[in-house]
Amino acid sequence: MKYDVWTAIIAATVVATACGKNANPAQPGSAAAVVDPSLTSSVTVPRPLTPAAGAQIRNGDQPVTLTVANAVLTGEASATYTFEVSGDAGFGTKAFSRAGVAAGTNGQTSLTIDKLAAATDYYWRARAEGGGTVGPFSGGRKFTIGPAVVINAVTNPDPASGGQTGAFVTFTVTNAVVTGPAGPLSYRFDLSSSSSFSPLAASGTVRQGNGQTSYQPNAELPPDSTFYWRVTVADASNGVATTSPTFSFTTSLAIDLKKVVYLHSPDASSWPRTGTLTLVEQDGADPGLMCMAFSDPGWPDSPWPYGGADPNFGVFGNQWYFAKINGIWYGGAGEWLYRGAGACKGGQGTFTMGPDSGFGAPFSTWAPRVGEMVGYMVSSVARPGVQRTVDERTNIIVQPWRDTSRGSPAIRVPFVVRR
Repeated sequence: MKYDVWTAIIAATVVATACGKNANPAQPGSAAAVVDPSLTSSVTVPRPLTPAAGAQIRNGDQPVTLTVANAVLTGEASATYTFEVSGDAGFGTKAFSRAGVAAGTNGQTSLTIDKLAAATDYYWRARAEGGGTVGPFSGGRKFTIGPAVVINAVTNPDPASGGQTGAFVTFTVTNAVVTGPAGPLSYRFDLSSSSSFSPLAASGTVRQGNGQTSYQPNAELPPDSTFYWRVTVADASNGVATTSPTFSFTTSLAIDLKKVVYLHSPDASSWPRTGTLTLVEQDGADPGLMCMAFSDPGWPDSPWPYGGADPNFGVFGNQWYFAKINGIWYGGAGEWLYRGAGACKGGQGTFTMGPDSGFGAPFSTWAPRVGEMVGYMVSSVARPGVQRTVDERTNIIVQPWRDTSRGSPAIRVPFVVRR
């Protein structure tokens, strides 16, 4: 008898509760209301997809996206999802939690979570709810966020902002300071005439050097132009990259070979650059030493008419000098170069370089002042009197004139030509 009484009470409570939840209203004259079966649904557990169990995620690949295969709900109810992330398997504390995530339409539901602390293990789970029913959580899945790798921007850019260069520029930076277990670093140098870096005038990626990293585009830049450059240091293994601020410079030290007045020498403005002049060391004090280090691409020799007893003696190139006189650049081929000789030539002093090579006026009477900008180049055989073989040249270096007898610092130890 007691069982029947309690059964009746429970049945009445269910009907009342259903009526309180907008159950179908009783028809006139009916003894009881009918409960709408869509008010409650059964809900399965959503199936975790990604990250996979035990996944190792690079810190640089954050934020992480959690994805589950949608749960199944009976009836016509729609589901929402709750995602939780915790630093412990029991989910005692939450590193991230979000409820009410709408179900995806492709059979999966995804949520991109907030960035998590690096070098830490995490567990994640999800559950679905709908039709008045809250489903159970999926089992917790472990994943690990890798250690943080921080790459600071490069420093000491050369050329620095506001600097002046020639047409052939080498870009150099002090290597980026890196914290964390970084992998191999690459340095991408971008160069443009626009501060937006579109379009690019040159771009190249090189490996990190020892203390400094450099990049030299193969192209010569137009004179009297402003350029912008930046460096992006990347650790591909950790997915981390940092871009430097933008630096700018002008090519005010470049010489437009098409505007040069050539004296006692051919017009070299159309000659291709096949060699690279890397260093010029000169001293206008007696004996007027002029040293040039450059890559010799193998310009053929031309017979030297003053070779004496050796009929095979030949020359393969000339040193060139450029002077800006009354706002106009004058240029000409100076000293001869021959195989096996040193790169240093005498007789190129402050008061002898102009008259020495027979350039003619106004170069013949020109005497450079200490600090005056002078241009230097090396080419294949160019001066009259010797048969030319190929018409090729190096880049031009423009730098201040030095004379140790007038207070300039001493030059470096002379070097030899590299073939």
